Amino acid sequence: MARRKDVFLVNLWREGAGQGQPRAADWRGSVEHVQSRRRLYFTDLIELVTFLTGYTNAGHVESDEHAA
Repeated sequence: MARRKDVFLVNLWREGAGQGQPRAADWRGSVEHVQSRRRLYFTDLIELVTFLTGYTNAGHVESDEHAA
């Protein structure tokens, strides 16, 4: 059985923290599925996990943990 391989690019950056701004910066991010070029911008890690889960649940994913 052929292995399925998905590649994702994840970028994280901080917005809102600058000189003269007392509050903490907010984290922002983007994730791109390289094969389909679909991209998501997110402000919450739950959004990132949901995006990734959509690809891992799209097909049968085999784990190396159970390989003999």
